[in-house]
Amino acid sequence: MFAVALRIVREPGMAQDVLQDAYIRLWRYAHTFNNKLSAPETWLHQVVRNRALDLIAQQSHTVNSISLDQFSDQDDEPNELVFEAHSTSSDDKETSRVMQACVQRLEGKYRQVLTLAYTHGMSHAEISEHLDVPLGTVKTWVRRGLIELKTVYDEFQSEGLATMAANNSRRQDAEQSGYMA
Repeated sequence: MFAVALRIVREPGMAQDVLQDAYIRLWRYAHTFNNKLSAPETWLHQVVRNRALDLIAQQSHTVNSISLDQFSDQDDEPNELVFEAHSTSSDDKETSRVMQACVQRLEGKYRQVLTLAYTHGMSHAEISEHLDVPLGTVKTWVRRGLIELKTVYDEFQSEGLATMAANNSRRQDAEQSGYMA
């Protein structure tokens, strides 16, 4: 079951939390189990999966605002859409930070489905089930979210915020590595 949780949350500590929460839930609601509907392993698997998805959803709720402070190193925050590059160059880090800031400006439902799809690797069907909305709605939200993300990114570039964010990122990287006093 640990593998199921880890595949969804992608962090061992969080996967352990998911398992603990799932086992507590199973203990509390054991009396509701009906072996005519499914095997115990199936029920356990579904409870673990649902708890992991709930944890992701809880962490994907963020404030829908932006400030230059958000360009700080946010690697510990699981609720951001991760734009990872295979290279570790400073330009890639800056682009990632700009994209993360753009995602934070998206409307909540778009930010949530994009995070579930691209950060947590959930399929549209899994997102539909998790959010309890029709599959077509999820597909529409993903498409509109990507369109809105492009618009926000273009606004960043045209307003020069991408440059400001990159400069801020370089400054913060220098401060963290001890090159600035």
